Amino acid sequence: MPYTAALFDFDGTLTPSLPLWIAAYQFALERHGIAATDEEVLRRCFFRDLSAVAADFGGFTVEEFQPNLDDGLKTAFLRAELFPQARQLVAHCRDHGLKTALVTSSPRYIVIDVLDRLELSALFDFVICGGDVENYKPHPEPVLATLTALRCEAAQAIMIGDSHVDILAGRAAGTRTALFLPHDHHRFHSTERLHASQPDHIFADHTELPELLELPRMRS
Repeated sequence: MPYTAALFDFDGTLTPSLPLWIAAYQFALERHGIAATDEEVLRRCFFRDLSAVAADFGGFTVEEFQPNLDDGLKTAFLRAELFPQARQLVAHCRDHGLKTALVTSSPRYIVIDVLDRLELSALFDFVICGGDVENYKPHPEPVLATLTALRCEAAQAIMIGDSHVDILAGRAAGTRTALFLPHDHHRFHSTERLHASQPDHIFADHTELPELLELPRMRS
């Protein structure tokens, strides 16, 4: 069945921003007198609620930590950029009749600023961010809310992301799923956990995705 909607994750899918998140967490932790390596941040901060992060490190509350993390994100994301073919890929989907949406757990103030600065805002029919829903991915709520906004059936949509939470959220919502897995993502993700999430498709380069979506190839 041809797709009518493509739902994209943001961090690690359209923008190589995972190192920026590491830098933001390190910035915030340093304000609380804690020096953390990249590996510690990945293990103790990524894909965890801030309440769990605060309990793990100790010495601060979520309310104390959140403003420092916000400051770190604002500084780090000034360096945000897109993957080379990301803009072309989203535009290609739209040019061939697909509705496009951004489904991310990142804060809206960060996402909208980056989309505007990198001239990507006009390419999305709908954007849902962290704080717009009660439950974040891997819960299906953000995907289901997006499908409702797009007036699209789950079976006609595909959730595209780089992490297990993207795939699990899409599957729980009833969409097809595509995992972006470039060669260097093993640094940020457990390969075993990614494959265990059972994506319908796996691709390593953005130019591979149109064929999976039954679209013509992108021009080089």
